[in-house]
Amino acid sequence: MVTKGLTMPLSPDEIRDRVDRYFAAWRALDPTAWTACFASDAISHEPYGATPVQGQAALKTLFHSIASALQEVTIYAQETHVSHNRAAVLFHGQGIGRNGKPVEVKGIDVFEFNEAGEIQTFWAYWDPATVLAKLRG
Repeated sequence: MVTKGLTMPLSPDEIRDRVDRYFAAWRALDPTAWTACFASDAISHEPYGATPVQGQAALKTLFHSIASALQEVTIYAQETHVSHNRAAVLFHGQGIGRNGKPVEVKGIDVFEFNEAGEIQTFWAYWDPATVLAKLRG
């Protein structure tokens, strides 16, 4: 289903580029670049099942809540599947927590883009309990 009001769909290459920008912002641990990937009224379900957050300020808080536990991270899209204005992405990441412990994350992200090429709705499927336990341990 295409987002209501989507008049000029992005090409698959444009969507892949936006996905790459999202992961590049994570690798840089750059909250400004990361939140710039999202529409001003975007909704994020990260991780799916948690209370969704909406809007730039809430997204920046979400980013800081995860990124503040990391010294460094390498995270990449392994597979990106595009359909209409959405992308389903299998990702893999590794990092070092501020506690010096290594951490690994694997999951699936689903992006829905608006006509401006911004993430309008985001769903993240990964195991936060395991990842956050390593980062806090």
